[in-house]
Amino acid sequence: MHIRIAAEDNWPPFSDSQGQGLSELLVKAAFATQGYQIATVVVPYARALHSTRQGTTDACWNVTRQHNTEQEFTLHKIPLFTADSSFYYYRKPQAYASVAQIPDGAVVGVILGYEYGDLYEQHKKRFKLVEVSTHAQLIGLLNTNKLDLAIFFDDVLGYYLQHEGIKAQHIRRGKLNHSSEIYLAFSKENPQSSKRATALDAGITELKKSGAYQQLLLRIRPGSGSSDQVLQKDRRTDQ
Repeated sequence: MHIRIAAEDNWPPFSDSQGQGLSELLVKAAFATQGYQIATVVVPYARALHSTRQGTTDACWNVTRQHNTEQEFTLHKIPLFTADSSFYYYRKPQAYASVAQIPDGAVVGVILGYEYGDLYEQHKKRFKLVEVSTHAQLIGLLNTNKLDLAIFFDDVLGYYLQHEGIKAQHIRRGKLNHSSEIYLAFSKENPQSSKRATALDAGITELKKSGAYQQLLLRIRPGSGSSDQVLQKDRRTDQ
């Protein structure tokens, strides 16, 4: 049994330019315990969502569970993993503890199509959003003071700064935006989606019982795995 998955190309260490990373490792291993095999097509995240909505792919990974994604897709119950996103600034972190505190008209940089939590969805219309396709673009905009702030997933920003040779000497981390539970989103156009979501949950449960899940996670996050290794963290986030 095969499942065709749209794999995003811009979210390492979870899904890199080849669609490889923690998401592929977990989904492939979990489905294998239930007799499924996966095939991937590597595309930008916004296109992965679109193709899954349309039913041209069976599923896409790295989708955050929030109100709009629950309406648009069939989601399994056990998250693949969690990923934290934080506010990042040019030189001087602000004290914003949530998107609700960001002032109207603020220039906020994000990745096109990404989910940053339900609260962000409620407030994003208040901001002057700068939506770009790649992390290199977003890092460059913030590092040259063209944004009031940007929202990055911490592990992903850390990966780009450590492995892609991107310089970000002026970027500082502020407070946590959201801890996102990450899922494989199945197309509602496919009648097999509910069955496959149940199978994926069963597979994740087996991986956790056997200890294989923890071993896979350690391959991607051997240490903290965060941007704190390369950015000066705003110590007020610990208060």
